[in-house]
Amino acid sequence: MKGEFSPRIAAGNWKRKLAAVLPHEWAFCAYLLLTFLRLFSNTGSRGWSSVFLGCLASAIAMVIWTERNATPLRWRLRLSFYFVVMGICFFAMGSAVPLLGIADADYRLLLWDRDLLGETPAVTLEAWLYPWLEDVAMAGYLFFFYYLMAGPFHYCIRDVQLFSKCIVGLFTIYAIALLSYTVFPAGGPHLAMTFKTPLHGRWVLDWALNIVDRGSNKIDVFPSVHVAATLYLLLFDWKHWRRRFWWALGPCVVLWCSTMYLRFHYLVDVLAGVLLAIFGWWIAHSYERSALDPSTRFNGWSGI
Repeated sequence: MKGEFSPRIAAGNWKRKLAAVLPHEWAFCAYLLLTFLRLFSNTGSRGWSSVFLGCLASAIAMVIWTERNATPLRWRLRLSFYFVVMGICFFAMGSAVPLLGIADADYRLLLWDRDLLGETPAVTLEAWLYPWLEDVAMAGYLFFFYYLMAGPFHYCIRDVQLFSKCIVGLFTIYAIALLSYTVFPAGGPHLAMTFKTPLHGRWVLDWALNIVDRGSNKIDVFPSVHVAATLYLLLFDWKHWRRRFWWALGPCVVLWCSTMYLRFHYLVDVLAGVLLAIFGWWIAHSYERSALDPSTRFNGWSGI
């Protein structure tokens, strides 16, 4: 009968709407919601909660906007949106999370390193500090920022389906990492420990170290997203752009070593980053198998 309410149709509509939300959007929105609730429930941090609520509302709006008219341009903007919201949240957390009164996790991470190795690598590697090697290490560390942007951007321009797969895994990684920073806030060995020998590199390190320190939110240690994101992108390129994998592999290895050599991370941060990268790749691969069927989600997008 016309106008009659149909539970079956309603259920189908709700399933379709829920299916429109991508895995990384579920993960990131969960992080935003939890962080908002934690900040809002604390009187001292309530002002910062509006940042995370605004990001959550924007993420929901992007889904609705895209689903109303799913053009390739709208999809690219929706997927790229998470670079913006990640940056906003990352810097806001530097001021917001300390207001929650969570104990600093540096000492706990240091103890885990000592249980595994006897000492954290940042201390062990102090005997191997050479200005030229520190410059090389910092150059490798800075490669992260290039790869994080250029890697996904290549797929954004060339193939929106691969771009969606890339973003699903990458920002599932970021959602988990950012949430972890609110639970295990730590600044890393270079902030929490005292070393006999200061870092020094004439060509790259001396000027870059100040920039990196200013760009940190001082709680972004466990897990190492530098390791997690670059390892994930390498795995992605291994399957989808083998040529770039081979030339990016060397700088990434230098980057991973530099995280401990330059005293930014503990070993456990790096190990957690490796596990997180593997999990992100599994999420992306599962999404590809279940959602990127030409007969479903991207049907009609020929020529992209």
